[in-house]
Amino acid sequence: MRSRMGVLVAAGLGLCLTSCAQVTKTLKAANLGSDVDKVVAATEKVQSCDKLKVEPAIQEEYALGSALAIHWAQRGGGLMLAGPAEQGLNTYVNTVGRNLAMQSPRPELRWTFGVLKDAEHFNALSAPAGYVFVTRGLLQGVDNEAQLAGVLAHEIAHVVLKHALNQYVSVKVSKCKLATGATAIASIGASMLLDASQLDGRLDLDANTGLMGEMVEGTVEAFGKGNRRDEELAADALAVELLLSAGYDPGAYSLLLGKTTGDGGLWANHPSKKDRQAQIDRLVQERREATDPLARVDVASLQRPALPAAFAIVGPGKKSTGVAKDAK
Repeated sequence: MRSRMGVLVAAGLGLCLTSCAQVTKTLKAANLGSDVDKVVAATEKVQSCDKLKVEPAIQEEYALGSALAIHWAQRGGGLMLAGPAEQGLNTYVNTVGRNLAMQSPRPELRWTFGVLKDAEHFNALSAPAGYVFVTRGLLQGVDNEAQLAGVLAHEIAHVVLKHALNQYVSVKVSKCKLATGATAIASIGASMLLDASQLDGRLDLDANTGLMGEMVEGTVEAFGKGNRRDEELAADALAVELLLSAGYDPGAYSLLLGKTTGDGGLWANHPSKKDRQAQIDRLVQERREATDPLARVDVASLQRPALPAAFAIVGPGKKSTGVAKDAK
C-alpha cells in the first residue's frame, strides 16, 4: 500500500512539473489500477477540451451573434423602430454604419445597425457576425456625423477583430472542462461540448436551444468583465483607418471621447481617454506624413458632416456621462 501511495504522490507532484500529456503517459505506464485509470480518463477528457480552441465556423458565429443581438436589444429596452421618424433614424444609422463596414476587412458580413431606446446610458455594443447597437442616450451626445461614425467604426472594429468571438471560444473551453466532472455532465449541452471536443471543435448552436442559452449566458458574463486595454486600443486603431477610408475626420471621434467621463471604476480595464486620444492623433499624423502617396491623407479634406433632420427624433443633447461599453 505504501509503495502504491508513493507512486501516486510522485505522479501527483509531477502535475506541477510536467504537462498534462506527460502526466497521463506516466500514470498509464505505472499500471496502478482502476482508480488511477479513471483519473487518466478524466485527464484525457480535459485535454480534449483544448480542441475547442478553434475559430468558429461562420454559421456558428451567426448563431451566436444573432442570439447576443436579441439579448442586447431586450436589455436596451428594444429598438427605435416605431413610426416613420424612428424608422428614418434607423435607416440613417444603417447607411453610415454599412458604408464604414464596407471599408473593413469583413465587408461580406450581413452588417446590421440599430438604435436602442435606452436614453439613460451613453453606450455602444456589438456582437459577432456584424451586429452593432448604439443607445438613444449616446446619440443625444453626438454633435456631427463624424462622431457617430467614430463610435460605429470602433464597434465594427471589435467585430472584425473577433474580440467577442475569442471570449466565446474561451467560454466553450472552460465549460467543456467543467463538464468533465461527474456532476457537471447533467448540465444542458455539456455532452455536445464533449462531443465537439472529440471532433473539429465547432458547435451547431441552432440545433440545441439549451446549448445556445448556456453559451450566450457565458459570453455575456465574460463581456461583463470588459475587453483588455490592448483590444480597446486595437479597435480604436482600426476605427481610425475606417474613418479615413470613408473620408471622416477622426479628430471628431477624439473630441467625443474627450467629452465623456467615467475613467476607472467599471471602466478600469479601458485605456484612459487621454491615451486613446493620443493614439488617434498619432495615427492621423502618421498618415498625414506618409511617404507613400497611396497611404498619405490630406487632413484638410476630411469631413465632419452635419446631422440630418432625421436625427431630431433622439431628443435634446446632454452631457456624455459614460464610456462606450463593448461586446465585441
